Amino acid sequence: MKHLIIGTAGHVDHGKTALIKALTGIDCDTHKQEKERGITINLGFSHLNLPSGESVGIIDVPGHKDLVRTMIAGAFGIDFVLMVIAADSGIMPQTIEHFNIIEMLGIKNGIIALSKVDLVDKETLELANLEVLEYLEGTTLENAPIVGVSSITGEGLDELIENIAKIITDVPEKEKGVLFRMYIDRIFNVKGIGCVVTGSVLNGETELGKELFLLPGNKKKAKIRSNERHGKSVNKIFCGDRAAINLSGLKIDDFKRGMVLSDKQIDETSMVDATLSLFDVNIKIGLWSNAIFHSGTADCIARIHLLDKEELKFQDTAIAQIHLDKPAILQNRDKFILRNTSNDLSIGGGTIIDICPLHHKRRTLKLIENLKDIVNATLNADKLSKVIEIELKKETQPVLVYDLTKKLNETEEKIIIECRKNIDKNIQVYKSGERYILIYSSIDKEFYNKIIDHLRLWHKKNPLLKNGLDTKEFAGKLGFTSGNTGKLYLEELLHKMSNDGIIKRVENTWVLKEHSIQPDIKTLKQLNWLEEVLKKYEMQKPVIADIESLALSNNINKDKLKMMLRYLVETNKIYFHDNDYLHTFVVDNCRKRLIRELNNKEDGINEKEFRLLINGTKKICQVLLGIYEKENIIIKKTFYIFITDKGKEWLNG
Repeated sequence: MKHLIIGTAGHVDHGKTALIKALTGIDCDTHKQEKERGITINLGFSHLNLPSGESVGIIDVPGHKDLVRTMIAGAFGIDFVLMVIAADSGIMPQTIEHFNIIEMLGIKNGIIALSKVDLVDKETLELANLEVLEYLEGTTLENAPIVGVSSITGEGLDELIENIAKIITDVPEKEKGVLFRMYIDRIFNVKGIGCVVTGSVLNGETELGKELFLLPGNKKKAKIRSNERHGKSVNKIFCGDRAAINLSGLKIDDFKRGMVLSDKQIDETSMVDATLSLFDVNIKIGLWSNAIFHSGTADCIARIHLLDKEELKFQDTAIAQIHLDKPAILQNRDKFILRNTSNDLSIGGGTIIDICPLHHKRRTLKLIENLKDIVNATLNADKLSKVIEIELKKETQPVLVYDLTKKLNETEEKIIIECRKNIDKNIQVYKSGERYILIYSSIDKEFYNKIIDHLRLWHKKNPLLKNGLDTKEFAGKLGFTSGNTGKLYLEELLHKMSNDGIIKRVENTWVLKEHSIQPDIKTLKQLNWLEEVLKKYEMQKPVIADIESLALSNNINKDKLKMMLRYLVETNKIYFHDNDYLHTFVVDNCRKRLIRELNNKEDGINEKEFRLLINGTKKICQVLLGIYEKENIIIKKTFYIFITDKGKEWLNG
């Protein structure tokens, strides 16, 4: 079964609502004021069950010039149009306005219903038919069937139904995408049921029990209690359905006109790049202009900045940046309509090409070239990899494929496939566990080179250290401290550089592959001097402040001293424990004496006995015992020291 929606269009009082009632038996004018005035004021909804078993949703829109805003909201989401033109009146102002809107929204299929044929003679009907043919020539509907109908006598209804059934087989369903997205056109409470929302499903699918977000602004989740399609309860609703959803966790007060239901948190936007064209030869748009922006059921004041033209005229297309006065939920390739600020004339519309553009303050030639590439890529379905490339080019950080799925409304699998066959090789793909990460190749190369530069600088400043920088230090230097994506990318990039033979692991750090420690003669002399200084302390604990003072008098600054001490530790010349340094000769000698003594003392010895044994101070004894405990050759119980099995092995070894 196909999931499609018919939308009516046409001038006020041309019989749209009466025709839908004649076709379906459903009166779309349900409000008292509509009955009293005899015109449609709100959107009407019904469905047509066809002999084939197909059921198609119907949106009936108002035709009055003051209600075009409502008509636009209804026209979003329809798959083909039923353009109603009264045979006794012909083409009228709102016929033209509605047709312009339908064309701008990209609706390429439709049927023309010449209504009220019971009120005209054969000659008038032929003239009306000719007028329609001439008007449609060269438009997207020039080959649309024209069917004469009467809602009163029933004339032509069977032929109209046959044409609807035929067009259903020809009209392709919308691309589903990965997001569920539905503009809300009505919300109401039903006694005993709760909050119900209705709308046209623009993308995706959802089912009972799923959680949805009301966007923009509302962070609360609402759970689906029940779904209806064409008045019948269903488990799932799909892209192209007219649907009613009963939600728990949502109140009518949460709703504002223009909101969207989605199964994912979609980022809101207040600025978009778009293509733009006009409806009439008498309309012009300057470099900067104001208009009312309509997309779906949302509308707001917009400030329009032309980017590739000084002025936009009829039959031209421009690229513009549109600044919205309130946030909206939009997607690339969404259509929109512009009305003048008096809201009494539809002036044009276009297609959104970028929902999160950079702010274009200067209209450079390079910018215009880039924007034309974006237009070409966005409006051509076979150029997804170019769209991805453009999105990545705007970022200075790596991007999760999952985040792009929401922005581009494409599956992760499709995005990854497109990236891997990227002809220009401008996209790098990394995999961390089950997550895929993308980055523009030139930015990836920058991070690659920065890692090399940081290590070269580190090795230059620390020539005596075998270790380099750890992953956490790189994250800080490269700006990956917030969020998880940068950290995941960094880990994969470091492993790639290791596989490329550029860097290698030393303990828990990374160093350049060619890194080795080769002290020069001057440094070797300084190291020998420092080692002797520490050795002369013998059974006294070295005082770092004194050593720093001595080093400074020998032209060794604090940073170099710290590096030299670390080098002596790494080459086993000295020991480091709890910020204290001891010469290896002292540590080894005292270890030997202690283990031999403990081996003969089953009851162990106390700390005072140890001090007497080595003739050391209390402070140095504490450092030594800390080292030996860490080596696991002794164990302390209160004030007593005992040998461990490892200590006995050391003695016997």
